[in-house]
Amino acid sequence: MVKRRGAGNMGCLGFLVLAGIAGYVGWPAARVYIRAYEYEDVLRQGLQFATIEADTTILRKVRAAADSIEGLPGEAFDVRIDRRNNRISISGGYDDVIRFPLRPKPVRKEFTIERGL
Repeated sequence: MVKRRGAGNMGCLGFLVLAGIAGYVGWPAARVYIRAYEYEDVLRQGLQFATIEADTTILRKVRAAADSIEGLPGEAFDVRIDRRNNRISISGGYDDVIRFPLRPKPVRKEFTIERGL
């Protein structure tokens, strides 16, 4: 008969508790950064056809795509397009809040993507 110590069970439980706490605290921040990544992707997509589309068409498409991002603040739809010196840039930004369990943290997200014409 083999005797077992059983010390490994508490270590596994401790790891699960720590992983749960990290997920509980980290998920609000992850949601804000995922939303920012999606918004930046929308701006990049708007810039893809900038050489053949008018600014109003680009703005309409970017705003429509940004509307599909859940939880995006209204100021994110204030997108600016600037064409000069054979370059085009599209920029936008918004304020968001990371809702940590004990104290919310405001963050500002600004994006400027540019390319040559």
